[in-house]
Amino acid sequence: MRVTGSMQNIQLLRNLRNINFAMTQGQQELATGQRISKPSDDPVGVGYQMRYDTDLARSEEFLMNAQTGTEILKTMDSLMQQASDVLKRVRTLALQGANGTLDSQQRQTISAEVKQLKEQMVTIGNSTYNGRYLFNGQKTDQAPYTVNGAAGENTDPGLYYLNVSPAVKVPVSITGEIVFGEANSPNNVFGVLDELISALDSNNVEGISASVDKIDAATDHMAISWAEIGARMNRFDLMDNRIQGEQVSIKEQRSNVADVDFSEAIMNLKMKENVLQAALSTGARIMQTSLLDFIR
Repeated sequence: MRVTGSMQNIQLLRNLRNINFAMTQGQQELATGQRISKPSDDPVGVGYQMRYDTDLARSEEFLMNAQTGTEILKTMDSLMQQASDVLKRVRTLALQGANGTLDSQQRQTISAEVKQLKEQMVTIGNSTYNGRYLFNGQKTDQAPYTVNGAAGENTDPGLYYLNVSPAVKVPVSITGEIVFGEANSPNNVFGVLDELISALDSNNVEGISASVDKIDAATDHMAISWAEIGARMNRFDLMDNRIQGEQVSIKEQRSNVADVDFSEAIMNLKMKENVLQAALSTGARIMQTSLLDFIR
């Protein structure tokens, strides 16, 4: 087959176009840091990239749940500390009130403080996190306790869960009756406080003395819930660490598929630049051919 000058010129232009396209693609990769900018760049790789992106998005949701659960439980842990401090103060006041040297007026003064402490305990029971009541099960939009009727009020028994993996959900909420005692039960902390207030108001020394043991029992009961909160916090911390470890692995796998190896990309681009310069140099000599060159 005879190769004409026109054929040489067309082939030269085609080669230059291909080299320029390759350089443009290389520059795009360096500018974005992504090896795949459209499905046609790597049809198989795009499938893996989409799967990894989906896994990362889902993992991020689980991580947020784990961190939210930790924050809720930290709030509840702080509330348990406050409740414990209230009961410690109440016990001290009960021991003072049981002292036989006090008169009824002094016990009335102690009763006034115990009433304030009971209101504080009700406030703790009605605590919220982001507008959600913590101790009313799944009825997070309703306050579980009132000041006057707290001892006999039932809280919702449902639990509030957070998903930390496709197959694992961890309970976050603890119902008020588990923490503060069942309604109208002997270890109900609000009922114990009501009995102490009544004994102080009526100057009943024996009743005041008996309330000390009940306060201790209510404190021990609350400590069980406090320990449960700590255990759940540890569970969420473990899940948080596991999820973050999984994210590192997924990001590494995604990077292997979709991200640019900058050192290799720069080397390839430099090589294409050299090829372009060589093609232009060769093309310049080809394009200079004229009728005089054939006459020679």
